[in-house]
Amino acid sequence: MKTPAKITTAAIAVVVCGAIQGAALNVIPAPNSIVEKEGVFTGNIAEAISYEMDGAIPEEGYRLVVETNSLKVAYSTEAGKFYAMQTLAQLRSQEGVPCVEIVDAPRFKWRGVHWDDCRHFMGKEALLKTLDAMALNKLNVLHWHLTEDQGWRIEIKKYPRLTEVGSIRPGSPLPVVLKDPSCQTYWQNNNIPYGPFYYTQEDIKEVIAYATARHITIIPEIELPGHALAAISAYPQLGCTGEQFDPWWHWGVSEHIFCGGNDDTIKFLEDVLDEVCELFPGPIVHIGGDEAPKKAWKSCPKCQARIKELGLEGEEGLQGWMTDHFTKYLASKGKRAVGWDEILDGNPGKDTIVMSWRGPGGGINAAKRGNDAVMTPIDPCYLDQVQGIADDPYEYINYGLVITLERCYGFNPTAGIPEEEQAHILGGQGNNWTEYSWNPSEYEWKLWPRMCALAECLWTNLENKDWPDFKRRAAVMRSRLIRERHINCAPIE
Repeated sequence: MKTPAKITTAAIAVVVCGAIQGAALNVIPAPNSIVEKEGVFTGNIAEAISYEMDGAIPEEGYRLVVETNSLKVAYSTEAGKFYAMQTLAQLRSQEGVPCVEIVDAPRFKWRGVHWDDCRHFMGKEALLKTLDAMALNKLNVLHWHLTEDQGWRIEIKKYPRLTEVGSIRPGSPLPVVLKDPSCQTYWQNNNIPYGPFYYTQEDIKEVIAYATARHITIIPEIELPGHALAAISAYPQLGCTGEQFDPWWHWGVSEHIFCGGNDDTIKFLEDVLDEVCELFPGPIVHIGGDEAPKKAWKSCPKCQARIKELGLEGEEGLQGWMTDHFTKYLASKGKRAVGWDEILDGNPGKDTIVMSWRGPGGGINAAKRGNDAVMTPIDPCYLDQVQGIADDPYEYINYGLVITLERCYGFNPTAGIPEEEQAHILGGQGNNWTEYSWNPSEYEWKLWPRMCALAECLWTNLENKDWPDFKRRAAVMRSRLIRERHINCAPIE
């Protein structure tokens, strides 16, 4: 038997594998060590396969050996066993399973997909389909964005008005035909109430169980202090002015944010997080922290009193205090906080995870100061950006970027990070916001197959990546997602 060795996909491509030449190369993400051998397994997989626990194999890693008359899987965790079976499923064809020996483990522990139900509600069935596609691509984190200015999408039993009021907005925007694609500020309201759209706690339990069976951790996001208008519409006393608002019918960032000086607002958020922590068994909760305008705080007596009482450095210091408060509150519940990279302005504790979205700088700075980070920079991880497909039928948020499949494949989460700090980079994720995705079909089109490219960047070592070969394998995966999962996928050009 040949000894498995790290070889590039380009090197693998010339190996003859019995009657199924190159079939092993249909695996996404590409395995990190693979040796193809002569022969094909054509028997009954369930009868021939055997499993072995091996503590020397890394967490989530596996060893898969396919002989003409047997299949052997070794693993140290159930996740590793699961990923071995995903690889086996991709290797299998009508002719059988090619004889191979694969020794594999992921490059990063955080391999994520961001799911936004707030601007447009995608719903449970679309989410379950996506969890299936994630599992096939060995993605293991779903970041679930559940609260926004435009809608509150999670049932909180102590505060029923969050969904009775906050899950309905008085319309949705229809973009005016724009001659200047950089202009995003002119909208028309269709005046059609949108909602009520939200997940009951029973829905959430069902989704969590489905994800857990696929070794996917769900990380809920409860935005604070900004992106809070839907909550304030339900409970006006949570804001600085006490004014009654509707959830926004249009996109953008509201200036009305949670009142950082109001003890009742802090208690409300603690109560919400109590129910969230009880619902979600995962170890991490996202607390937002991005795009929080401070205009209301500047003129709020309660916020100014809090700043003075605690000796904070202005309104930015108040947000830093809130981040610190809820990071510690979550820690008391056995949870770890993650926030968008703006939280670095408030000098968060070392246990807080930074999600770097405005470019790689947030993650670079986080690693330098000793915080763990998840890299998800707009370029190339925001999949609501134009993807450069001829005659693309859908609209996109326009930041002047074209995020092609190849651009996604060039993502390297540790680029620019000194080697001694790279251990702080947990991984990365693809983000897909729903301002311009009006239904699950559009959402899926923007997510796949670009998310396949990011999946390989997060699993496969740099030396084993190969763009031309990935493009070929991506076409196979695209067909599979369409055929087996009924997912709408953009073409590969």
